[in-house]
Amino acid sequence: MPLNFKILAFLSAITFFAIFISLVKRKSIKPFYAFLWFTISMIFLSVVVFEQLYKRLADFLQLTDASFFIIVGVIFFLMVYVLHLSLRISEMADRIQELISYTAILENRIRKIDATFDRGPSEPVKDERSG
Repeated sequence: MPLNFKILAFLSAITFFAIFISLVKRKSIKPFYAFLWFTISMIFLSVVVFEQLYKRLADFLQLTDASFFIIVGVIFFLMVYVLHLSLRISEMADRIQELISYTAILENRIRKIDATFDRGPSEPVKDERSG
C-alpha cells in the first residue's frame, strides 16, 4: 500500500474515531451503534496497522490482491448494515401504525367526553357506531 494512502487512511480513521468519541460524550448515540461505529473505526485503522495480515488472508483465500479482500469485506458489512436498517425501519413503521390507531381511539374518546359536557348531564350520549 502506498505511503500516501496509509497516511490518508490513518488520518481518516482518527478523524472518524474523534467524531465517534464526541457523539458518545454527548450521549447522541445508542450503545449498539456506539459499538458498531467503534468497531468500524478500529477496522479502518487496522487496514493501516495490520496490512500484512490482510495480505496473508487474501493469499489464504487465493485472492490476487488484498484490496479485493477488503472491498469484499466492506460490501458484506454494508449489506448486513442495510439489512439491520431495513429491520429497524419495518419495526418503526409498525410502531407508527400502532400510534396512529391509539391516537384515533383517544380522539374518539375525547369527542365523546366533549359531547357529554356540551349536552349536559340529562342528555344520553349517542354511540357513533350505531348510526
